[in-house]
Amino acid sequence: MENDDKNQLGHRNYRDDFFERGHWWLKIRQVLVTLLCWVIFVIPCYITIKTYTAYLTNGRHGHFFWHYREGFQELDFLIIFLLFAMGMIAVFCLAIGFIQNQRRHGLVEKWPMIDLAENQRKIKVSERFMAKRFGPPVKRHAVRHYVVKPEQNLEKNQLKTIIEKKEED
Repeated sequence: MENDDKNQLGHRNYRDDFFERGHWWLKIRQVLVTLLCWVIFVIPCYITIKTYTAYLTNGRHGHFFWHYREGFQELDFLIIFLLFAMGMIAVFCLAIGFIQNQRRHGLVEKWPMIDLAENQRKIKVSERFMAKRFGPPVKRHAVRHYVVKPEQNLEKNQLKTIIEKKEED
């Protein structure tokens, strides 16, 4: 079972402790920070929308939290600017969507985003080097405090140089 978990973890590109078992304090802290950030975002938006609605409807709807004219002129400019930005984003998204649709139908040449075989080779080479230098992965990952001997220190870019070698195993 442990070997299966190890093999599965080796093929994932990322790991997030929030979605794994345990780590309750991390989950609680991250949820509280997220809720606080949303409150910090929503309250000014609510105040601005209510005030701008009151400005547009001459006080029939919404509520004036502030009354100065420069703020309303700034909001008018901001709305125009955001509409322009959303138009640019829409053009970009539609163009990318069109290209992806053409790729899906095979009308455009598909090119790989990443070479999985090369990536796996680099992972194996780096794991082999680290196992030779610092011991087996099970031992390295199980210990909380690892003391590196002076002769084990890596030179600058040594691991990168070893990984980038094109020699086949």
